[in-house]
Amino acid sequence: MWHAVETSIQTANKTHQVGTSFKKNATPSHPISRPACSVAELMKRTKFSKDQIRHLYRRFKQDSPSGQVNREQFAIIFATLFPTGESYRYSLYVFQNIDRLNTNIIRFEDMLATFSLLVYGSMKDRLGWIFDLYDLNKDGILTRPELFQLIASIFQLIIPIRKLDYRPTLNTIEERTDRLFRAWDVHDKGSINKEDFLQYCLQVSLTI
Repeated sequence: MWHAVETSIQTANKTHQVGTSFKKNATPSHPISRPACSVAELMKRTKFSKDQIRHLYRRFKQDSPSGQVNREQFAIIFATLFPTGESYRYSLYVFQNIDRLNTNIIRFEDMLATFSLLVYGSMKDRLGWIFDLYDLNKDGILTRPELFQLIASIFQLIIPIRKLDYRPTLNTIEERTDRLFRAWDVHDKGSINKEDFLQYCLQVSLTI
């Protein structure tokens, strides 16, 4: 589900119209957490059409019959995208960036808001979301240790676990961290705020 948003949207536009409410999609054998607002309200909050929302909801319910996802469930779903790597740490970073209210639960509305921002948001909006992902403790300041942890978790997604302890890999992570941190720390303060990050990235279009 997580890697197929745009494909899902395209598919939704080709499907037949489904029922008129979320309730009709519920599976009676599961305790269901339904969206707290109507399709019309979700359309106002996002840039998705009615059919797109309904299609994405069906996809969400396929992976999450209860209508919500906790950290461990999210990590399991995320792991299917990276079968040869270790995705758990990165999945937690993504989870906390979607769970903006810190409820330890992701609801359909949360996922839809994130999808809408990443698919239809402005470059500034998307870069802001990326900064928030890097800002692991959500204090509005990006530090070098945070950036190192995030970059290391990305390497874990694509490099087999048995190779992560190799010195060349660690050196590459250190070098990537140093290069990006020096570029983004425009005032040489030893930390990066969102405004400086956005200003730099919008000017040079440098992201990872």
